[in-house]
Amino acid sequence: MNYKKQLIKFDVGKISLLSVLLFVVPCIPAMLINGLWLKRPFLLTSAFYWDLLIILGVFLVGLIAHEGIHALCAMWFGKVKKEDLAFGANMKQLMLYCHVKTPLRVGAYRLMLLPPMIVTGVIPLIVSAFFGNMFLIFAFALLVSGGAGDLIMFVSLRKYDKDQLILDHPSAPAYYLLYPEDALPEGFVETTEEEENALLTMMENKENGSTGGKSNLVKILAVLLFSLLTVVGVFLIALIMKFF
Repeated sequence: MNYKKQLIKFDVGKISLLSVLLFVVPCIPAMLINGLWLKRPFLLTSAFYWDLLIILGVFLVGLIAHEGIHALCAMWFGKVKKEDLAFGANMKQLMLYCHVKTPLRVGAYRLMLLPPMIVTGVIPLIVSAFFGNMFLIFAFALLVSGGAGDLIMFVSLRKYDKDQLILDHPSAPAYYLLYPEDALPEGFVETTEEEENALLTMMENKENGSTGGKSNLVKILAVLLFSLLTVVGVFLIALIMKFF
C-alpha cells in the first residue's frame, strides 16, 4: 500500500525553554530536601575533583542509556528489528540520537518516548534527593531536561488514534503522519520538498548559529558561564547549610 506523508514539526526554541524548566523546577526542591532538610554530605568522596569526575561519568552513561532505552522500547512495543534502528551523535549540539527507520503505530511511538526520561532522569533524581548528594541531583536533573523534546512530542500525539501510523524524522524534532493514498483525512497537507528543505535549513542554522562564528562563541561562553555559576551556587549552598 502506498502512503502519503504529513510533516509535524516542533519549535526548537520552545523545546529549549521547556528543557530549562525541566532542569530548574525539579532541581531546586531536590537540593533543598537533600541539603537543608536531610543534611546529606556534600561530597560522595573526600575530594571535590573526584566527585566531578564521577558525576560526569554518571551523566555520560545516562545519555547513552537514554538512547538505548528508546531502542529497547521500539523493539518491545513496536516490534522493530535491530537493523531498523540507527544511532548517532550531533557533535555540534552535543546530542546523541536513536532513529527508528520504519513506521510505528502512535501507541507504540508514545511508549517509546517517555521511558528514557523516567528511567535515567526522574527516578534517579528522586532517589538522589533522599540518598545521594547535590552533584548527583544536578546530573540527573540535566538528564530529565534532555527529555524535553520527547515530552512535547508525547503530548502532541494525544490527538491521534493509537493505530495511526507515524514515522520518526531522522534528524529533527519532528515526525510524519502516514495515510493511505485512498484514505486521506480532511485537512491533509502533503509534505513538500520545500518544507523538508526548510526544516533541514532551520536545523543547520541552529547548529551553526545564524549569525556565524561570533554567535557560536557567545553561546559557548554562555554555556560555560552557566555551568560555572551552577557549580559555584551548589558550593555556596553547601557552605550555608553548615550554619543550620
